[in-house]
Amino acid sequence: MSSLCETVFMNLEIDATERIPLVTRLVYEAEDPFAVRLRFELHGDVTVTWAIARDLLSQGLTREAGDGDVRVSPRTVGGRREARIELAGCGLDGEWGSAVFSAWEPALRDFLDRTYELVPPGEETVDVDAFLTQVLAMG
Repeated sequence: MSSLCETVFMNLEIDATERIPLVTRLVYEAEDPFAVRLRFELHGDVTVTWAIARDLLSQGLTREAGDGDVRVSPRTVGGRREARIELAGCGLDGEWGSAVFSAWEPALRDFLDRTYELVPPGEETVDVDAFLTQVLAMG
């Protein structure tokens, strides 16, 4: 199995002026070639993971991309190129909400470029039988 893992700092945006830095691991695994996982390391041993389509992240570096639960768009803040990543969903309390993160665009672009070297666009394959076996074993 081929994979990539890189630690970066992303910011959780509280409002227009307040940001909280979070240690984030970008994870890519060739056996799941369509997704990049963002693992946010919170207090203690708490980790929250979101799987985002690799192509959506890539498109969002140059233009607004995505709808629904994940949206990515480019922006410049104080001369710094960033990717704005909005994640929406339902929490454990049953309430819908969203969180906005910002990532340094060059670091995210470099990581994505390396994923495309590992598995070039159009060469992604998925073992459907293994996937179905895994899903059926959970039920």
